[in-house]
Amino acid sequence: MRNDKKRGIAVSGTWQPVPLDFLRSTACAQLSPHASKLLLDMLSFMGPNATRNGDISLAPKVLAPRGWTSRASIVAAVSELQEARLIRQTRQGGRKDCSLWAVTLYPLDCDRRKVDPGADSFTSFDWMQAGTKAAQMPTEHAPATWKRARKNSLACPATEQSREVCSATEQSPNRKRAA
Repeated sequence: MRNDKKRGIAVSGTWQPVPLDFLRSTACAQLSPHASKLLLDMLSFMGPNATRNGDISLAPKVLAPRGWTSRASIVAAVSELQEARLIRQTRQGGRKDCSLWAVTLYPLDCDRRKVDPGADSFTSFDWMQAGTKAAQMPTEHAPATWKRARKNSLACPATEQSREVCSATEQSPNRKRAA
């Protein structure tokens, strides 16, 4: 007797389904580490099955417990995700209210009174139109390349021998000598 019953996988706790078409796409593979991390953090702020999509705050105070320490890194990651059409602003923040965001992989699911008019004018396939090959899988002949990190290298102060380039986290040669 054959067992035609579909087998499920037991998962402890709530979980979030992410479309495999997106996970296998060039659009996903080309995200920088900061943008990928921010997207995962946004998914973690949603409820099961993408509930509360559109009611996600990316304020530094909200992101700090998740390891975000720099406003500039947050802004760069948000900008990259917007360019890739993976997130959309649903409410422009102001003096008393924070900006709210939605992940465009899922339909909007929040209190419509909280969001700006027209906030739901996106589809769950917008990320496919972000680039000419965004929806295609990376291959050996067309590999994905990460977007450049915001601060991957800086020009160090000139030394007597030559001008060298060091990473943003390294100290310049002059500072190493002084220490």
